[in-house]
Amino acid sequence: MKIHRLDHFHIYAVDPEGSARYYTEVFGAETIGKARSSYGEAVHFLRLGGVALVLAPYPPAVEPGMPAPYRDGMYQHGFGIAHFGLHVDALEEAVEFVRRRGGTILSEPRENAGLRFAYIGAPDGVIVELLEHHGQWSSLLGPATA
Repeated sequence: MKIHRLDHFHIYAVDPEGSARYYTEVFGAETIGKARSSYGEAVHFLRLGGVALVLAPYPPAVEPGMPAPYRDGMYQHGFGIAHFGLHVDALEEAVEFVRRRGGTILSEPRENAGLRFAYIGAPDGVIVELLEHHGQWSSLLGPATA
């Protein structure tokens, strides 16, 4: 099997329209379009950092649960993804950009293992990591693309 690239993230959202607005206004995601799910509900398709982000309502007969409080390691509380990361060039500037647009800053920029990062709270309990690569990580993880 050959994997070409990461294709998309699919997030079930209590309010897909509001979540789409959040990702476009706070992170500058590009709207790709909308479609109807197999059960007739609107599904939003965005492009964020070169990867598709799919925002859909919960399927019929699935009752959304209340997300646990934001924190890294959400999988410990029954969520499958702890966070997804966005590679940025200037971390402090990126955090201020999000702050000015009303984003929830969960952790101010910090460094660990040679990587600089901060966490942002998004709708539906989703956590977004803003990550700045330096030193050995720059060549290992590759250049930023948009």
